[in-house]
Amino acid sequence: MNSKSLSTITRFIPIWAAILIVACSSAPPPAVAPPQTESTTASIDELLRQADSASGSSANQLRLQAVAELVAEGYLVRASRELQRIREPEDLRPDLQLQFAWLSTQLALEEDDQEEALRWLAGALAASASPDDALGRDILLLRAQLYRDSDRLFEAITTFVELTEFWPNGVETTLFEDVWYALTSLDSQQLDALASTADSYELRGWIELARVYQDDQYSIRSQLDSIAQWRRIWARHSAAGRLPAPLNALQVTWEERPTHLALILPLQEPAGNAIQEGFLSAYYQALSVSREVPQISVYDSTGIDSIYGLYNQAMENGADLVIGPLNKNLVNQMQEWEEPPVPTLALNYADELQLTANLFQFGLAPEDEIAQAINLAWESGYRNAAVIMPDTLDYERLEAFFNESWQNKGGQVVSSANFLGDADYAAIIKRLMAIDSSEARAEKLLELLPRSSMEFTPRRRTDIDFIFLVANPRQGRQIKPTLAFYFAENIPVFSMPSIYDGQDNQQENRDLDGIVFTDAPWVLNPSEELREEMLANFRQTQGPLQRLRAMGIDSFRLYPRLNQLADKQINSLRGTTGILTMSENLRIHRRLEPARFENGIAIPFRPQISGSD
Repeated sequence: MNSKSLSTITRFIPIWAAILIVACSSAPPPAVAPPQTESTTASIDELLRQADSASGSSANQLRLQAVAELVAEGYLVRASRELQRIREPEDLRPDLQLQFAWLSTQLALEEDDQEEALRWLAGALAASASPDDALGRDILLLRAQLYRDSDRLFEAITTFVELTEFWPNGVETTLFEDVWYALTSLDSQQLDALASTADSYELRGWIELARVYQDDQYSIRSQLDSIAQWRRIWARHSAAGRLPAPLNALQVTWEERPTHLALILPLQEPAGNAIQEGFLSAYYQALSVSREVPQISVYDSTGIDSIYGLYNQAMENGADLVIGPLNKNLVNQMQEWEEPPVPTLALNYADELQLTANLFQFGLAPEDEIAQAINLAWESGYRNAAVIMPDTLDYERLEAFFNESWQNKGGQVVSSANFLGDADYAAIIKRLMAIDSSEARAEKLLELLPRSSMEFTPRRRTDIDFIFLVANPRQGRQIKPTLAFYFAENIPVFSMPSIYDGQDNQQENRDLDGIVFTDAPWVLNPSEELREEMLANFRQTQGPLQRLRAMGIDSFRLYPRLNQLADKQINSLRGTTGILTMSENLRIHRRLEPARFENGIAIPFRPQISGSD
């Protein structure tokens, strides 16, 4: 058995449980018990000998018990062969049908075939599985776990919830955590869709618990109050007396939260100032909810080339969590430490991808943005890419990242072109689409043929499925119409947040129509309450500084959640910069919202999933 198969099995229900279930789930057959033998295979041989001598249900039950022991001992080929000797499992009595389906599932999982395992668990033989008995619970739990691992979350949740009401007290299980993690993987629209079909007290209660948790996720204090209120209202619900572990741990998280934050930023630079504006806006919003907010000390890192002095000053002043610095060189210095003395949320990523204990890293990484553009294009069924990017060293690195990531996914980059500033975009597009080659061929023909006898229409290359464009709004407004002029108006264009300035420029943005991009919820959803307050109190800003303000908001809201994310008590946090998750190296990544320009307005975009391989 390979290691992957073993990990798949141990993630679900132990196989030894199958032996007990098969042996004990119904009355023993009227056959002589096998004698004690010196080897496991001898006892299995004796069970099979008795099965061959018996008939009907007695024979089938003995054979199933033998198969369970064969699977547990790793004799998978023999187990499969013996199971196949039961020719018509649908004619078995109901309890033996469940055992047959269960053992078939275990064999499929040993072969690392989760699709086949789910086919058995969701098939007719397992249809009578009930939460009222041990085998039925095991079947339903494993079925739900496989639904979850197949991203069939609605089916997973409804199956999990079928069990929570009936799970015996005192029996250890991850069931309540399973249903919780599945529920909190849904966004608000998906949760609403699930609620519209909920037809039981148990499921409705779980949905409401997820809603109050998500609605208040910016404030742990508010979450605790809302959970207490939920428990009073849903007193008869299974989770009222058996909260999922992450909710039980929330009180400890609140009690152990940092109480003195040091904010280290280059305050004399626009980026540092924008982050501070967002950070303090989130602080005052939290203060309006509860007076239990941390003390804030702000340190200006403008122009410094060493982080040690400011960091030591923050420690001497009693900070128990540091947020910053922003400068990449300063973050590189910190990563060289064995471990920062207090938890530290750096606002950039170090150059080296390594784990430094106590050093969390959060930034607006363009690699996250490129990866999501790649996923959108791939999900839309596109395979051949053309790339248009600025011609600088920084963008050369990003172009290499795109090319490698796209090719690793299975796609091809068939054409590329680069520009500098306000370049001759016509020449760049002609080169990208190979129109310059078409014109060169025409010129050669004109040298041989009379010009009066020849008409020429240039042709573009036809092997481009989509174009990946990196540009700012002003450049994009010139490049997109130029693509249309050179016969590429029907080629989809995907881009990064840089294509949108976040301003209400509908007339000008009509030239960007059709471009698909991803961006922070803060930029795409201008009606958010905190953003409206900030617009009233601060100057108007373009897209890049808006995103940095959002980063400041998220850095404050993250401060009590870092250990929750690191310990996987929560999978994600809904931030203003995107859905925030944490990788094993303590780097925080963002999942942005996809949008598309239509009639000069950025509207939500969902890819039309293609059937392409």
